[in-house]
Amino acid sequence: MMIRSAFAAALLAGGLYSASLASAAPLDEAGARHQITALLSMPFATNLVGASNANRFAWVEKRNGVRNILAADATGTPKALTHFTQDDGTNLWGVALSPNGKTLAYVEGGDPEFPDASSPNPNLSETGTHQSVNVVLESGRQMRIGEGWNPTFSPDGATLAFSRKGSLFLAPVGKVAKEVMSVPGSLTSLQWAPDGSALLFTLDRGSHALIGLWHVKTATMTFLAPALGQDSLPTFSPDGRSVAFVREHRPLTDKKTEKGSFWSLHVYDLVSNTDHVVWTPPAGTGARFAVPEGSSLLWSDNAHLLFPWEGSGWMRVCTVAASGTGIPTCLTPDKAEVSAYRLSQDRKTLFYTSNVGNVDAWHAWRQALDGSSPQRLIRNEDMETDLAVAGGKVGVIAASVTQTAHPVVVGPEDASTPLISPQAPSDVHFVTPQVVVFHSADGVEVHGQLFVPEGDTKTLRPALVFVHGGPHRQTLPAFNGMDYYSNAYAMNQTLAAQGYVVLSVNYRSGTGYGEAFRNTSETGGRGASEYRDVFAAATYLKTRADIDPARIGIWGGSWGGYLTALALARNSDVFAAGADFHGVHDMIDPDTYGLSPEENRKAHEVEWQSSPAADIAHWHAPVLLVHGDDDYNVEFEQSTLLAKLLSEQGVPYEEHSFPNERHTFLRMQDWLTAYMWMDTFFGRTLTSHKP
Repeated sequence: MMIRSAFAAALLAGGLYSASLASAAPLDEAGARHQITALLSMPFATNLVGASNANRFAWVEKRNGVRNILAADATGTPKALTHFTQDDGTNLWGVALSPNGKTLAYVEGGDPEFPDASSPNPNLSETGTHQSVNVVLESGRQMRIGEGWNPTFSPDGATLAFSRKGSLFLAPVGKVAKEVMSVPGSLTSLQWAPDGSALLFTLDRGSHALIGLWHVKTATMTFLAPALGQDSLPTFSPDGRSVAFVREHRPLTDKKTEKGSFWSLHVYDLVSNTDHVVWTPPAGTGARFAVPEGSSLLWSDNAHLLFPWEGSGWMRVCTVAASGTGIPTCLTPDKAEVSAYRLSQDRKTLFYTSNVGNVDAWHAWRQALDGSSPQRLIRNEDMETDLAVAGGKVGVIAASVTQTAHPVVVGPEDASTPLISPQAPSDVHFVTPQVVVFHSADGVEVHGQLFVPEGDTKTLRPALVFVHGGPHRQTLPAFNGMDYYSNAYAMNQTLAAQGYVVLSVNYRSGTGYGEAFRNTSETGGRGASEYRDVFAAATYLKTRADIDPARIGIWGGSWGGYLTALALARNSDVFAAGADFHGVHDMIDPDTYGLSPEENRKAHEVEWQSSPAADIAHWHAPVLLVHGDDDYNVEFEQSTLLAKLLSEQGVPYEEHSFPNERHTFLRMQDWLTAYMWMDTFFGRTLTSHKP
């Protein structure tokens, strides 16, 4: 086992703490409610975007559970462009700025993960909710221009396009939109041609996806080399003469990947109407396509493409000639992942966020495309996981041990200007999470963050293992740039303030540690190999002299809920209690077309043995179950099933549901309620008895 303390020392030396780090008596339940309420109420920024021709940024801020959109010039004071006042779960997303930065478009309502589904209504409004595209004009006047998502400004800023399912809408800025096209399927991306003459789109039809063009003046549609795969990430060349895109043919199972190459990079010539394959990766590592969330293909000029590839085993940004006459060259460092990347407006500099040098810390970098060495954008210990370019400026989303995600504008000579500087109340207690490294029984190296309560104690402490969801996620020793895990980090800090030792474990199949770690074999329904890492986390906790081995619990949501349930089903002798938020409990999937009946039968047997339901007879530890019944990610029936199975076995459980809530709870008050249910539950099951 190894503990990295340099990160903590640097934070302490940097004087980043505004909240209490002094030793204090553990919080009681009222103190815990005060702390978690304060942390959940802190401003949290997401959806950072920049104007293409102006140094102006916009982002969504959630504060006290209320979402609003703010905008600021690179050195100016942020100004609220919307004025919502209620924690009613109304989502704001899909933020877009006109090229000159003077007009804003955004989506109100709906769910960005399921944009063509019904709009959620967690506040139980009697009239329901709608997902609408709105604009805020330079005058400040706001308009609702239609129902849909994907707002995209034309190059001259005069027209806004958006979609709803398979329908395309166009609206002159300041006027109501009109439907101009409707096709079966879902339009999942939109991009204007550089001259504004056409709109490039991705049409998802389930079994396949196509790249198409809508010609604005002639009101006609064409498809670019339609085929049988999943085509995605279409991008115009700067001169508008070509379109690059990715074509995938995904493997039926992870056991059928050694021989194949499952994606290719294409360029379609719009002048000659011909498609050619630029490059196909060789079989092996990198033969399956992956892209950081929110990133795409980029043209550095009319002859070269930038794209993500894991050929070395790590997510890197690479470049290749669009002619298909060369081989790729990777630009970002090896042995490190990239989580976001953008090009400068002149296309000469690549900006990206990476964990180079320390896989548990993310920072923003710049790299000129002339081959010069990369440079850090900001020289401090904050975590930077996302970025945006506005005119000649770069903005990042940063977070730290005590500060939630917030926008920062990068200045010259490593200077930076926070547009928002979130501060916790002075009576909130933080500990500095320690990065720990341990090994599973099969030798896999596992990283995690250890939250150890301040102060000495002569009594053994209770402990908790926290397991993230995804499973393709990574928790960090700081507030997270994703709201779900920012909330979880806040709760882990609160649990530490109550006297629990908490270990947040980054189990195999998560991101940040390379392709082999993320795509390791036999995870989930293929064998639940990641549970070995969760069990190893508990084993590590049991070796600590300050922990009572009889009072180790576990909590997590989604895939973390699945692993929580699996831990209790397989090892109630190790895990004394657990909190399972919207987890999966029966992993059996429908038959896979293309596999024989025998292959499907064998797969289902492994899926069953990988399920918490399969070991229900061994489950005796108490559990808390929480689920929103409008969950599109994990069926609500997964939790009603588990309640029935636990009832049959006589296992004690506490059950709660949120009518009309989604997978990621949309209202802060629901997160607070759920966390306090968990806090009370663990207080009763892990701290009510002494060693």
